[in-house]
Amino acid sequence: MPSNTVISNYFGEAPKAHSFGSKCRLAPISRPVPHTDIDDIPPVNAQYFYMSSVPIDDPLSTTTIAATADPKAAKSSLRPFCPGDNNALEKAWLSLASDAYRQNHTNALRNRPPSPSLANTNGEKLRSIVRHLAVEHAEKHAREGPSREKVQPFTEALSEPDAATLLCCPDLLVDVGVALRISFCAIARRRQPELNRDMVAQAVMSEMNTLHTSSMASVTERTAPPKSIPPSQSQIDSVLRSGQVDEQSNGQPSGKAAQSQAAAHNSPADVSANMPVPSKSSVDDGISGMPFVRVGSPGSSISPPASLPRAATFQPSKLSEEITAKKAAPCSPSSEDVPQFPLEPVEAPKAISSDVTVGVSRLHAVSLPALQMKPIYWSPVNDIATVLRATWFYRDDMRPIDPTVANQLEAGYRELKPHTETWNDELRCAVDVGPLGEEKVSHPLWPKTPSKSPKKSDDLMEPPISSNPFCAARCFHGEAAAQGNLMPDPNEDNSSPISTHRKFEQYHVIYKDETTAYLLKPSLKPSAYYGRRPVAKIMRGFTVGVPVVRGFDYEAWTRKHEKKPGQQNQRFVSMPSSSQDPTDDDCLACKADEERAQVSDLVLVVHGIGQKLAERVENYHFTHAINAFRRAINVELRNDAVRGVLRQGLNGIMILPVNWRQNLSFEDGGPMKEEDKEHYTPGGFTLKDIEPKTIPAVRSMISDVMFDIPFYMSHHKPKMVAAMVGEANRVYRLWCQNNPNFAEKGRVHLIGHSLGSVMCVEVLSRQPTIIPPLQLTKPLQLKHFEFDTKNLFLLGSPAAFFLLLERGALLPRKGRRKPGADLTDVMSKDIGGEAGLFGCIAVDNIYNIMAREDAVAYLLNGTLDPMYAASLKTAYVPSTSTSFLQSIGNTMMSIVPGHSNAVPVGGANAPIARPPTMRLPSQLELEVHDFTREEIAEKKAFLLNDNGQIDYFLRSGSGPLELQYLNMLSAHTSYWVNHDLIRMLCMEIGRNPGKTNTLPAMRAVKAAKRVIPSTV
Repeated sequence: MPSNTVISNYFGEAPKAHSFGSKCRLAPISRPVPHTDIDDIPPVNAQYFYMSSVPIDDPLSTTTIAATADPKAAKSSLRPFCPGDNNALEKAWLSLASDAYRQNHTNALRNRPPSPSLANTNGEKLRSIVRHLAVEHAEKHAREGPSREKVQPFTEALSEPDAATLLCCPDLLVDVGVALRISFCAIARRRQPELNRDMVAQAVMSEMNTLHTSSMASVTERTAPPKSIPPSQSQIDSVLRSGQVDEQSNGQPSGKAAQSQAAAHNSPADVSANMPVPSKSSVDDGISGMPFVRVGSPGSSISPPASLPRAATFQPSKLSEEITAKKAAPCSPSSEDVPQFPLEPVEAPKAISSDVTVGVSRLHAVSLPALQMKPIYWSPVNDIATVLRATWFYRDDMRPIDPTVANQLEAGYRELKPHTETWNDELRCAVDVGPLGEEKVSHPLWPKTPSKSPKKSDDLMEPPISSNPFCAARCFHGEAAAQGNLMPDPNEDNSSPISTHRKFEQYHVIYKDETTAYLLKPSLKPSAYYGRRPVAKIMRGFTVGVPVVRGFDYEAWTRKHEKKPGQQNQRFVSMPSSSQDPTDDDCLACKADEERAQVSDLVLVVHGIGQKLAERVENYHFTHAINAFRRAINVELRNDAVRGVLRQGLNGIMILPVNWRQNLSFEDGGPMKEEDKEHYTPGGFTLKDIEPKTIPAVRSMISDVMFDIPFYMSHHKPKMVAAMVGEANRVYRLWCQNNPNFAEKGRVHLIGHSLGSVMCVEVLSRQPTIIPPLQLTKPLQLKHFEFDTKNLFLLGSPAAFFLLLERGALLPRKGRRKPGADLTDVMSKDIGGEAGLFGCIAVDNIYNIMAREDAVAYLLNGTLDPMYAASLKTAYVPSTSTSFLQSIGNTMMSIVPGHSNAVPVGGANAPIARPPTMRLPSQLELEVHDFTREEIAEKKAFLLNDNGQIDYFLRSGSGPLELQYLNMLSAHTSYWVNHDLIRMLCMEIGRNPGKTNTLPAMRAVKAAKRVIPSTV
């Protein structure tokens, strides 16, 4: 990297030079102090890559970050993180290293038991895992009832299979595997029996049985003997002791753990022998800020023979009765008859991890050490991308080398130390000696495979540097390369660490210097028999074999992979000197990047019906459409015609989806919430009970798409509205947490599509006129939005029909001080309404945009005042293009004398064409017309929209050749790709507020001839 680097931006501003000071994002990373003389090897300049066909550092990116299973496609979609994000990732990665993990790794690698202090630490960590999972699953089954599917344990891993206990549910093995994976080293899990997943699962079941026994004892007023050790404690301690004994006795299994398990059980369970074993666990997405996808599956569980005796298992039904009895019991401080339920909240074991926000839009975060990139503001929709930490690269194109090969190269580098002057002397001597001398400096990439296959897992050959992400981050100090996985193997603890197929298996390595090495296939490696001398050629500057380098060169990557002309010079520009004082720690370039990243306008988009179908058909998912919509908005903001009307201080528009339907269920079988279970009766019928089996595909599609409407018009309406409000407030809180000054300086807008627009009107009708300041410490608000809405855009909205059903009317909010509005009109009772009246919305501007062929959309001007709506011309969203027939017509009109085509047709800033003559009203019309009503209606319209009207049609653009009934099929879903709508949104959101700053093409125009609607 050059000494002075300038990263240009995408908004046309003059770039600034980075200072590389202590506060600069591109400052050199401080490495940990080496503990031994072996660690004096130069640190490697690692680079992080992500698998995606779209760069997240490009604000014009269009699609989601989706992982691919095709290895060839994955290589082509490898993209490096920008230097600033790479530095942040590397700092977080190096901070994960721990001496305790490294000692555990070293002891397990040498088949040594951990030291007493380390064993105590591991024991406390394991006890915390067991207790946390036991309480979690006990509460889960007490709340949801016993699982219908019991899981047989993998008895081969247990010392006494006859004492094995049936697992409570399929998720237990998955939860145990995840907890162990994030808490212990991979090699330690393979080498230390006490960390075996099945053995820990048995300890969890024993702890759950202990909780059940203790709760029964408290109900019957039986107390345990004083100072007695709980069975769970004894169980865990026996597991730990057996593990230590096993290590000292060359891995022979011990029966103490199984005996203690058998002692904790009272009677055999009456469970059938043949239990189904699920192959995959469910995914828990929730509405948390950082969505967590549970990985792994218990598909490898093997059912034992039917003759295997069962031990007593946990009975959640009795525990549920005890919880109910405890809640129903009166609170009395002196009462001894109240059952003391022993389940107390147990904190999950704290794992060393970190999340780093990346990308120019800061919409994704990388989880370390898992090396997975996930979206922050919406639940992942097949868009969790794997991240690769690379240390060695191909010299020609800077592509990263596979982590397993890179770690072998690094292991040889640390063994031979080619960065020293001694190695250079050895190379010169080898060249002088000849082929026999060159054979001495040729290093095999992979160690020789043993002739006999190992009988025990302890005899497996472990790599000197692990490629497991968790182990590479915690057990090493930055020398290990690793790559994240979307679905780790559930049997990774028992599998061989070295795969059967290895890349460059027979290759040798020639280390030239501290940064360069050459991979030589067998026909190129030094040979005294054949007289091959590749080292001499390498020392003379020739390329032999595959050249690889240690450390990443960003400029070389840019020159090779950036194909657009001049694009490689946009990211890095070498400057002869910097105007910034080098003693100043503040970096002007970093400050400019931070200011530019502070988006001024946030747009939350609420979807309508049909998102239940997206659970089965991913292409219909709302998130994909909004990601493409965000890209289109960013593209349009760079248009010169749009930039001319934007206000000063506009710093970008961010579009985020509000996926309210994903965590909502109205029937049995879905992700049911607590409020669902209160009204759920097991004897009641569900949709599956009344739905015929005929045409299942059609019925399923209709129920997934259309049933949201009757659900909304039923008693489920409050639940649906609360889900939408909660998800919108969750996204807004997350945005404010990541953008600290946005709550005070930013503006929020809403876009509602279809049923989502009706829900927005419903919430904004009861929205407080003045929103209190945001307090993140308070519980999430579910009744109204926690932000003030400036503009509300309704797309394909049936809100007018619901206003008709509810006998409501569209009204401005009284007391809402809108910019540019007359204070007298704002406070007038005849013009504005109060909060709680359906249709009296708390917004500055409302736009009702519809396609002409959209059968779902209805007009809103008539809900304001029918006579005023009839007096207006039909308004269209200004068109950004001209159809073929219009272009021919404009050409012909330009030939006719007296006509000119200088005025743009439908342009955004096109002047309003005045009629040639103005028809004056007759005396009868003057006497009949109610001017007071028209004046009030006009004031309402301007308070609801600066343009004086609400309804706008989108031009289809097909002219007389369009087929309306054919366009009707796609009209309701075509808003996200309509270029006219995208430009209109950019201008209306980005312009200065107030009716004096409106665009001429958007203003209301009275009709030339007044039409008085019938009042019958």
